[in-house]
Amino acid sequence: MNTSRYLIICVFLIFGVHSEGKSQQNTNNQTDSPPNILLVFVDDLDHEPLGFMGDSIIHTPHIDQLAAEGVVFRNAFATTATCITSRGTLMTGRYAARTGIYFDQFDELTAEQAAISFPAQLRQSGYHTGYVGKWHLGPFREGMFDDDRAYDGQGQFWSEEHPPERGSHLTDRLGNRAVSMIHDAPGDKPFAVTVGFKAPHVQDGFHPVEPYPASPATAVLYERDEMPAPPLSDSAFFDSQPDFLKESLNRVRWEYRLGPPESLNFQRSLRRYYRMITGIDRQLGKMMDALRETNRLDNTIIVFTSDHGMYLGDRGFAGKWLGHDTAIRIPLIVRDPGLREAEAGTRREQMVLMIDLLPTFLDWAGLSPQEGVQGSSFAPILAGGDPGDWRSEFFYEHHSFPDRIPRSEGVRTERYKYLRYLDSEPLYEELYDLREDPQESDNLAGDPDHARLLRQMRDKWEQWRKKVR
Repeated sequence: MNTSRYLIICVFLIFGVHSEGKSQQNTNNQTDSPPNILLVFVDDLDHEPLGFMGDSIIHTPHIDQLAAEGVVFRNAFATTATCITSRGTLMTGRYAARTGIYFDQFDELTAEQAAISFPAQLRQSGYHTGYVGKWHLGPFREGMFDDDRAYDGQGQFWSEEHPPERGSHLTDRLGNRAVSMIHDAPGDKPFAVTVGFKAPHVQDGFHPVEPYPASPATAVLYERDEMPAPPLSDSAFFDSQPDFLKESLNRVRWEYRLGPPESLNFQRSLRRYYRMITGIDRQLGKMMDALRETNRLDNTIIVFTSDHGMYLGDRGFAGKWLGHDTAIRIPLIVRDPGLREAEAGTRREQMVLMIDLLPTFLDWAGLSPQEGVQGSSFAPILAGGDPGDWRSEFFYEHHSFPDRIPRSEGVRTERYKYLRYLDSEPLYEELYDLREDPQESDNLAGDPDHARLLRQMRDKWEQWRKKVR
């Protein structure tokens, strides 16, 4: 064969094979289409007991890896620290004052709200949408999901169908469903999948049962670890609070779930709480493996967050609901493979809220939010931008179960927080300088030196409660 002709053929074959491989890779990764979105939505997860947050006891290697490869939002918050209400804000991008979704009053999406939810809008634009796990917003409305693998109500970690002796814990079952959903997602369109873990929520929210029944796979973890006392957990601080707080459901649950930090019950419960988080971490690892196996990891944005924070003995409480940062601050990690490598493992300080997830998801899909959405896309912040008009404050509200949990509203700015307990007589307010007092231990509301600041924050509260409706 002629030498030059041989070289031409070899070059053609080499570049032809390379191009074909590149084309096949693009098809598998769907690089020419909008990104896949995987939302891992955890229930009752405090933002601190995670390895990347500096907790030296807990094992969360997959969550830590997500943080190392993605962006961590250090100031992410729920606008209402209640499971159902927070889910309503997630789905609609609106404050509870606008959705009307409060736990004891109205606890499901209306047909109109379902139609404007982020799954419905993504599905209408061509996404394959799916949901796994705890839904907690009434029946699924038509048009939201192509693949429904949710369950009704709170759910049980163990059941007659899945008893402990068979080793099939709810967290593991949900992880398996999520892996299956990823494998089953069609290859000709992007997907948006939400995985709603019940853990580390307690087994039953209203009765003194075993709070945190962990999977056998994590049953021996942390058994020898001494769980540290949480902030403001001393009896003197608890006694300094007004009676209506000391008699609230937060304290009732503390009595049987936790108790004093030195007690056996506290140590046992916190160890099991940590085990539940590690159980979620293992399922996250399986989901990331499934994305690799289906060649989707390089075109899937993974979002890891929680519906709200938790009092784990802080202030002598157990639960959530109130407006302190312990209850409203949430973990938020976003791993976007489309970002520059320099952004991996970085932190963002801007205030990001639960209501921002919907417009952000739509932004990634090339869509714009409809009128009435109260959140904003944080996609530019994720990419390293610094929008000059980004928020510097937000409104907080809680109105569920006023006979057991005091109704409250307030405003949190970058430096100050004002909380107002609506039914208290006489009126009880809290005012904190978060820069000087991040634990919110020194209530300045009664301090004459801060009277002007108190008036300013009251004015903000009045303006915000009108604005959010």
